[in-house]
This record gives sequence, C-alpha cells and structure tokens, in this order.
Amino acid sequence: MKQTFTSRIARARWIILGAMLPVFSGCTTIQRAKSRWIEERSAGGPHRGDVTPAKSQYPGPASATPVAAGAKVASNDGTGDAAKSDAKPDSKKLPDRPAPEVVQAGNTCVPLKFTPGADGSVAIAPPFSSAAGNYVITKIFRTCTTRDNTPGMELTSPWLAMGIPCSGGDGRVDWKGTNYLRPKLVQLIVANDCPMGPPDSQSLKELAHKEFGIPMESLVGAYTPFIVQFWEIPSLGESDVGFSVDLRDNDARTKTWANMVSKGEALRVVLIGRENAWTQTDQLYMVEADVVVTTKNRFRLKRRGGADAL
Repeated sequence: MKQTFTSRIARARWIILGAMLPVFSGCTTIQRAKSRWIEERSAGGPHRGDVTPAKSQYPGPASATPVAAGAKVASNDGTGDAAKSDAKPDSKKLPDRPAPEVVQAGNTCVPLKFTPGADGSVAIAPPFSSAAGNYVITKIFRTCTTRDNTPGMELTSPWLAMGIPCSGGDGRVDWKGTNYLRPKLVQLIVANDCPMGPPDSQSLKELAHKEFGIPMESLVGAYTPFIVQFWEIPSLGESDVGFSVDLRDNDARTKTWANMVSKGEALRVVLIGRENAWTQTDQLYMVEADVVVTTKNRFRLKRRGGADAL
C-alpha cells in the first residue's frame, strides 16, 4: 500500500515536469531572442521595436535599372517630366471649382422726398421732422446719391426715429387738493412710458414711406421716445426742468385749468429735450404742442408743426 502511494507521487511529479517543459523551452527561446536583440543594438543595426527601419530594409524594385548621370527622373512629388505625361489623376481628389460670385445686397440707392419747412428751407439730411405724424427721423446709417445727384438712402439701410410721448395715447394728470376744478396743484406727466404716435415700428415705417420715401425694405433700428428735460407755458410765464408740466400759479389753477376741463380749451406748451438714446451728437429738440384734457385725470398732446432741432 505504501509502495503504491509512493509510485503515485513519483508519477505525478513526472506529469507536472512534462507539463512545464514547454514553459522552460519558451523561457529558453525568450532568453535567446533577448541576447540577439542586445547584439544587434550594440552593433548599430535595426532591431525589433524601431519606429523607422533602416533604408536597407526597403530595397528598390527588382525591375529597376541603373540611371545615367544627368538624366531626368520622375520624382515622387509629381514634378518630373514623366509624372507630367504618365501620371493618372487621383480619382479621390475633387476637381477644382470656381469661387462663388459674391452678391452684395442692399446697395440700391433710393431717392428720398423732402418737404419744405415752415421757413421754406428744405433739409436734405436728418433730422427729418414729420409734419403729419408725431415722429422725427434722427439718423440714416447708409446714405447715398442717385445718378441724378438726388440725396437718398440704401434700400436696406437701418435708420432711427424718435416719437413724441402722449401723442398716441393719453397721459396722466396728478392734482392735489379736494376740488377737481379748483386744485392746489396740477401736474401733467409727459413721461417716456406715455404712448407715442405712431404706436409701433411697422406703422412708423408706413408713414415714413409715404411722407419721406423711406423704402419698406429698410430696417427701423430703434424707435425711442422724446424725453422732456425743460418745459415752458408761454401764456402763464411758467417754466421748469423735468417731464412734469405743473400749474402752480393761482390763475393757472383756477381759470386756465377750469377752462381746460369744462370748455375743452387747449394749453400751449413748449417742450425741450432729446432723444432717449445714446447718440453721437446728443441733439436737442424743441416741440410745440397743445395740451387737451380728454377725460378726468387724462390728457393728450397735439403737436403744432414739427420738432425743431436746436
């Protein structure tokens, strides 16, 4: 029984050694390859792992023939005579196409209409004050001259306009006291949030097209309100800064205001200010208008002529 167990152990040892024989053989092969790699590297020759093999590894074609001195040889970059005559076009390369023609839009000069002012003069450059509407064209970005020397603007040029507050809708009336007809103070608020006339950019463009010839293809860059910085009531001799036109005098509060409310009389005012936007010249304008009471605590401005640039 003991011999049988010992024999089994010896037999198992031979089986394990037999299984490990290829591993030992592989280790011997790796050791030989390593020795060969060291010898080749010390001799300066190519070895496994080089990124760029030596030129001797790429011999010329078997059909290559010696070339005589001074003869022209077709180079690989296609500059030789042979390349020019025998080279075939690369099917993968797209053919050269001509550059697209650049078409510049908006370069048509449209003549403008000019209406004489109250003094008979004609303005051929902004600002253009509308006599029919409550707006002023303050700037045209791309002006031009037609072939007959008429001032105009490019078809798609942007332009700026200024509207008069409280001319397209009612403004607010603030009064102090207990009697609406005999108040202690009346304030007519001409603020920037008061409706302008025309009310929007599309309506503005349509009016400007009829009055000044502004092309419908043009762009309204900005439509901003006129901000009141100074006001005056010539009939009462009152004036002040700000956008609140005040009736403080006793006659103004008792007589003028009472006639405005009960009889519908208009109050002439002079407003001076500028366009409510950052402009290069910060141009001042003067607007003459009539204040008309529409309903209780509401009024509207009705312009007298255009807005004069100061």
